[in-house]
This record gives sequence, C-alpha cells and structure tokens, in this order.
Amino acid sequence: MIARLGQRIGAGGTVAWGERLLQAGLPLLLGLGLGVAASVLITGGRLIFLVPLACAVPAAIVFLRYPLVAVFLWALVFPFVVENPAGSGRVVFTLIHRASVPAAFGLVVLADWLRVRRQPQVRFGRAELAMLCFLLLVIGNIVVLTAELPQIRQFIRFYDRLFVPFCMYWLIRLYAPGERDLRRLAWVAAFVVVTQVVIGLIGWFRPAMLPDYWLGRAGERTVGTLGNPAVFSTTLLFFGLIALRYAMQPRSWLAQSLLTAVFGLAYVGVAFSFSRGSWMGALLVLVGLLALYPRLIRRPAFIGIALVGIVSILLIPGLLDYAERRLQDQDTAQGRVLSTVTQLTMIQQRPAFGWGYDTYDLYDELFKQRVGDIAVRQSQTSHNQFLLIGAELGLLGLALYLFPALWWLRLSARVWRRLPERGMVSRRTLAMLWLLLLHHVVVNNFMEMFHAYPFGTTIWWMALALIATMVDPYLRPGDVGAPRWVTRAAGLP
Repeated sequence: MIARLGQRIGAGGTVAWGERLLQAGLPLLLGLGLGVAASVLITGGRLIFLVPLACAVPAAIVFLRYPLVAVFLWALVFPFVVENPAGSGRVVFTLIHRASVPAAFGLVVLADWLRVRRQPQVRFGRAELAMLCFLLLVIGNIVVLTAELPQIRQFIRFYDRLFVPFCMYWLIRLYAPGERDLRRLAWVAAFVVVTQVVIGLIGWFRPAMLPDYWLGRAGERTVGTLGNPAVFSTTLLFFGLIALRYAMQPRSWLAQSLLTAVFGLAYVGVAFSFSRGSWMGALLVLVGLLALYPRLIRRPAFIGIALVGIVSILLIPGLLDYAERRLQDQDTAQGRVLSTVTQLTMIQQRPAFGWGYDTYDLYDELFKQRVGDIAVRQSQTSHNQFLLIGAELGLLGLALYLFPALWWLRLSARVWRRLPERGMVSRRTLAMLWLLLLHHVVVNNFMEMFHAYPFGTTIWWMALALIATMVDPYLRPGDVGAPRWVTRAAGLP
C-alpha cells in the first residue's frame, strides 16, 4: 500500500529534482516512521493504538483524493466524543479532532507542492496573515506570561482550542468547496441537527438512556452531546442554515420537505436550550431571514413554532413557567455585570499583551469589586469571549482575532452584487452565513467558547472559511489595495 502511495505521488508530471527526491523518499520515510511507531506502541503495551496506526495510510490516500472527508468526519463523529473524558472517547477525540483535520490540511499543501493534484488558485492575504500573527502571539504569550503554569498543558489546550480550528479554516480555504461539496455538507448537516435534537430531548424524557457525561445539564438545559447550551444552539443554527439553503434549490418535493423540517427542528433545539443569549441570537437570525426571504422562511418558521408549542404544552408540563423564570433571572445577569467590570479592569491594567493565555481564573479574584448594589461573588466565569481575549491576550490579540471576520465582511459588501442570485454559492448562502456569525457574536457576549468548547470555536472558523471561499473568486484587483498609510508614505494617490 505504501508503494502504491509512492506511485501516486510520483505521478505528478515533470518536477524539479528536489521534488523527485522527496517523492522517492516519502514512502520510505512513511514506512520507517510507521514501523518505529508500531514498535513503541507494542513495547509500551498500548495495542489499542495500533488500529488507528494501521489506518494512517488508507486515511492519507482518502484525504489526498477528497480532503473534505476530514471535515465531514469531524462534523459527524466529533460531537459524540467531545464530552467523553476518557477511554475510547479520548482516542476518537485525538484521531478526529487533533489528527484528521491538521493532517488533511497538511496533505492538501503537500499534494499541491508535489503537483499530485492542483488546487484552485486561492489567494491568502491579510486575514490569513492576521491568523498566523495571532497564533504566534499566543505562543509567545504562553512562553513569557504563563511561566507559573504547566506550559505543556497550555500548549495542548492551545492546539485543541485554536490551532485545530485554524487548520479547519485553512483546509476549507485551500480546497475551496463548490456546489457539489456544499450539497454533501447539507446532508451531513441534516444528520447533525436531527441527532443532536433527538439526544437533547431524550435528556428531558428518558435521561437513563444516555451516558452520564451527556447529562450535565439534564432537567435544566438542552445541550445534546456538546455540553453547553450556547455551543448546542450555534451548532444547530449553522447546520440548520446549510440544510435550509439546500432545501431552497429546485429538486424533489421530498428532499425540500425533509431539509426544511430539519431547519425547523434546529429552532426547536434552540428553544429548549433555555439560553437567553441563544434565544436573542436565534431571534435576530430569524428576523434577518424573514427580511431577506419572507416567502421561503414562513413555512419552516411555522413548523418550528408549532413543534415547540406541541412539545412544551403537551409533553413537558410547566416548561413555559420555567422559560419565564429564565427570562426573569437576575442572579446570572448580576454575575455577568461583575465579570464584565473585572475583565475591563484587567484590560486597563495590561492593555497591550494581557495577563497570559488561559490565566483569567488565576488573576480575576484580584480585580473583582462591588458594582452598585451587586456584592462581590466568588468563582464567576468570564461570560464574555471577547473581553476574555482582551484580558488574557491584550487588545492586540483581540484585534488580530477579530480582523479576519471584519476583513471578509468588508469584502463581502464589495462583491455582493457580483455573486449569483441562485445556487449553493450565492448571495443567499453568503447572507445566511453572516447571520450565523451574528448569532455567534451575540452568544459569545453571554459566554465564552474560547477555552472550554473547541467545537463551537471550530464552527466559527468553518463558517468564516465558507464565506471567504464564496467571496474570493469574485474579487477584483482594485478591491484589495494597499493600506492607505502605505500609499501615503509612498506618495501614491
């Protein structure tokens, strides 16, 4: 099999002698590396890891042929293991999240370099440069400002929470998925929405059917398998919008009905998340969809409202009263006020580079203070992703993290009229993705995914990568010019 891989890699045509040398030596190095790894695992008694090791070469071939398989596998499998703390779940977590996405990205780069397959001409620019600078800033931040913490653990967290989501963005950007790829993603999206909502509702009705690590919020919130209601709602809306966009395409009545129902089911899950930030963000998304496409959204909106009403009135007595209590809960609102003031004070003290990556819980007690009639409380979490980034990584880190989204928002406005009106790659799809990021921003002003929830962070970068993929082909040379300060310094008009 390794020899076949070498033959495939060597079939790239006329290349330089250095590339030929790499093509000839790559299978040998791969075989040598696998042999050493197998020996280490056998001598260490970790025989369970021999199975994924044996799958490494077939997986590499699949990723070379169709790199988006890694994206589909991540969406289909990772939600079920993200909250599984140990055992086989940890092995799958490592394979699907830590290994498959970065490996697929690396193989796409390697395949293009060795001319195994040519990728679409994708222009990496300021957004990607800002992402790279952000990663370097975090690494430097860990080395310089977190010396009192176990740095190896900090780097592992950094890898899971930031590097892998960035690799997901770069993988999608480099591959540049088209109409057919987005249609496949729509059916993956339907599976994710249905399974998450069903598992979430089982947590209300038959919690004994689910493992303990999926029941952390049972009887209070609906989280599916994702552990957090905001991550749950963001996931449902992202995949629900992808399914809805495919349902808008002319096709069979059955497919349209099924995918439209999937979108309605996504809103059922959001309603039962009992997360006020999720409700607010979902309402803004629904208003945006109704303003853009009133005729298309009325039916799924009606389906979702009807399903929520049926479940809440007939199946779970007292649920409406619980929702009302959630809306009127003052305790959590006061906690967010205290944490906001704490983070603003931390930013004021160290505005440039912050207090260190993942150190908020280490320093926040030093800056807590009474706000009006709200007494100081212990063990309050951040409750705001963007202020947390500013407190830990400084305003420079916050600016670099937000720059890609602001950059693609600006360019989306530039190319809006050039985009097709119909199809999966169109104005409507672009608008839906921006509505999803709007929901993400609203949610992260009530909580933070930056540290504890890599799945939600990866959803953000997946959506932004799809936006960039749609916008980039329609850019013109004048749309992305040099910054004004550069042209002024050069004396250009």
